[in-house]
Parts: sequence; C-alpha cells; structure tokens
Amino acid sequence: MSRVARTAVSASPALRLVPSGRSLAVGFGLLGVALALYAGARESAVFAVRDVEVASVPPAQARLVGRALVGLEGTNLLRIDQEVIQRRLEKLPHVHLLGYDRAFPNGLRVEVSVERPAAVLRRGSDRWLVSAEGRVLRPLKQRLRRPLPVVWIERSVEPEVGAILQAAEPARAVRVLAEVRAADPLLGRQVWYVKVGEAGTTTAVLRDRFEIRLGPGTDLALKLAVARRVLLTLKREGEVAAYVDVSVAERPVVGESLDSQVEPEA
Repeated sequence: MSRVARTAVSASPALRLVPSGRSLAVGFGLLGVALALYAGARESAVFAVRDVEVASVPPAQARLVGRALVGLEGTNLLRIDQEVIQRRLEKLPHVHLLGYDRAFPNGLRVEVSVERPAAVLRRGSDRWLVSAEGRVLRPLKQRLRRPLPVVWIERSVEPEVGAILQAAEPARAVRVLAEVRAADPLLGRQVWYVKVGEAGTTTAVLRDRFEIRLGPGTDLALKLAVARRVLLTLKREGEVAAYVDVSVAERPVVGESLDSQVEPEA
C-alpha cells in the first residue's frame, strides 16, 4: 500500500490579521462603554463651565467679550464648540474669534481680536461698518453719533458680515483711511471719504470738500505731514484752494480749482 505524503499548509498572512470573534466582541464592548461614558459626561454637571477666561487684542476689550459669554456658565464643556461661542458673539461683530480651549474640569479659555470701526461702506442707501483690517462688521441702520469716513462701493459688491472686504478699490481705500487715522488722527477725523484712481492713486476728500491727493500709498506719514503744513499756511495767509497734491512730498502742488495746478512758493 502506497503512502500519500502530507504537505504542511501554512495560513495566509491576511487570514492571520483577521480578528477572532472573541476579539471583535471585546472591542465592540469597549467602544460601547467609551460611548456610554462620553454620553454620560456630556450630561454630567461635573464638567459644567464655572470660569470663562477671555484673552483679547487689545486687552481692554476682554471685559466686554466676557459679558457676552456669561451665558456659557453652567454649560457642559463637551457641548461647547466654535459654533456655540460664535452665536454668543453675534452681537459683537467687531470681535473675531481666534480660538478656544477647554480647561477641564470647569474652565473655558477664549481668545479673540477686537476690531474697531474705521469707515462706513456705502452702496446707495445701504451702509455697513468696516474695520481698519477691512472686515465687514455689521449693517448700519442709524446714523453714527461720531461720523466715520465713507468708502463708496459699486452695486455689484455684496459685503459679507464677518468677512474681509475683497473688492480691490474699496479695500485699498479702507487701508488708506486706517493709515491716515493712525499717522494723523486729527486730520483723519476731517476726512469725508477716500477715492481710488488709476494705478492705485488715492485722494482723501475732507468734509469741506478740500482734496488731499496722496498719489501711491508710499511715504504716507510724510505726505500727510506736508499736507498739514500746507493747510496751516493757507489758513494763516487766508488763501483759498481746492486741493493740495502731495504725490511727490518734496514738491507739493496747490490748486485753486480742481483742474488747476499751482506750485506754492518755497
């Protein structure tokens, strides 16, 4: 009788990776326990918020933001996310949420930046407040007690509250306004609006309709200093002018009408 040789057959490596039924049962059991614990923690008062810490830029605004977040106290930390915090900050559109951190068991740390209104966007009768950073803060329904400079936008531009203004010319006008107010606050308060011309040249129109033609947005602080000096000279000497062109700061040009160009005597 002949014997048939038996060949040892090893299991496939792929088969050895397949967990057994017992392992699967244990794994699913642990997952179920974890989910149950998480669900219980979300309902538990153990992780209720008791302390909300606000870090703001600038720091002086932390108290204002803290008052808006008072309603989060008592809320379970596991139920707090970015959307929950944003809803609390909706009435403060000038506040931009940078991030948050759950400090278990009962602390919440919120980091924000506070952007002050720098100008009013206008499109017909529609108006929005915009920050120096170009962020659209909120629609403006009533006149401001202290008027802000105006930036006109076209009908096709649709400002989005909370977003940075994307239209090139209005965004540039806002940046120039912010720079004017930072470099010369007194003169900045006299600006009615800023208009952007060809090649990115800008003109600040004062409330008495006098124009300061700034040209390109370089050396703005120097140009404003020259413009203020010319304005003081005109006022002292009783001269009437329609604009001063400080595109080239070293050679300011004064015009008696919007079309004239008269270089002042040194």
